[in-house]
Amino acid sequence: MAFLFLALLALPTALAAAGLPALRQGGGARAAGLAGAEITLFTAQALNPAARQSRGRSVAFNHQASIQHIRQNHLHLTQARGRGTWGLAAQVWQADGLERRTGPSAEPLGHFGVYEGAVGLSYGRQMERTRLGLQLKFIRQSIFTQNASGLAADLGLVCDVSTRLRLGATVRNLGRMNRLDQRETDLPLEARFGTAYVGHADMLIAVEVQKARGDDLTFHLGSEYRAGEHLRLRAGYQTAENRSLSAGLGLVAKHWVIDYAYVPFGSGLGDAHWLSLQLEGATP
Repeated sequence: MAFLFLALLALPTALAAAGLPALRQGGGARAAGLAGAEITLFTAQALNPAARQSRGRSVAFNHQASIQHIRQNHLHLTQARGRGTWGLAAQVWQADGLERRTGPSAEPLGHFGVYEGAVGLSYGRQMERTRLGLQLKFIRQSIFTQNASGLAADLGLVCDVSTRLRLGATVRNLGRMNRLDQRETDLPLEARFGTAYVGHADMLIAVEVQKARGDDLTFHLGSEYRAGEHLRLRAGYQTAENRSLSAGLGLVAKHWVIDYAYVPFGSGLGDAHWLSLQLEGATP
């Protein structure tokens, strides 16, 4: 864990901003409502491969309608077997209707879209009080008529310090893309370190620090309250650019879970909405 934390602090800040921003997302509406403080939370849709867990089999679908008409969809399939959990995840990120120009002009020459996607296979395993995880993924990027692909890996761990406190760390998007036209796109290499207080039956509090290639260090705080058997209320705060507060809720009915999150952006960019639907089976 110390290595992952040092990696978080050591990622260079002078590098140019990376592309493929969708690769930094994927934890669903619950994580969005908690302002991204998510790597210590056990769920079938976990961003941290070490925290990906399920009661038997699980199927989850997430849809995000974001700023500037950006849309994103995720599909998660999870299977728990003994002390291990296998996961298969797919995501598609798209932005359509972008104006095409070759220079200053009153009218665009046309419109084009940007499409990014990834398919990943993960495995996490419990080892006494520590859980380790690995995800390997294939990435595809398309901008106008140009295409590129690449491979990447995510590493993670979660450690139960006590029955009330949990620590987690992850390094994500270790890999590279081939050339898109004349140069390759830098992957959004990032490291995260977080902790969660789970000592209260109805309240969860998570704190996380994140460092990504080309971005400043950001802090994330999220809280979830169980308001009865079927309702979860969430709120969060983060120091990321153009984002601060977030909110969300979850509805639980037997094996079905429906989550919603609202994330407003600053600088007049608009708002983002997350919706997740999950069907989780009983343990075989």
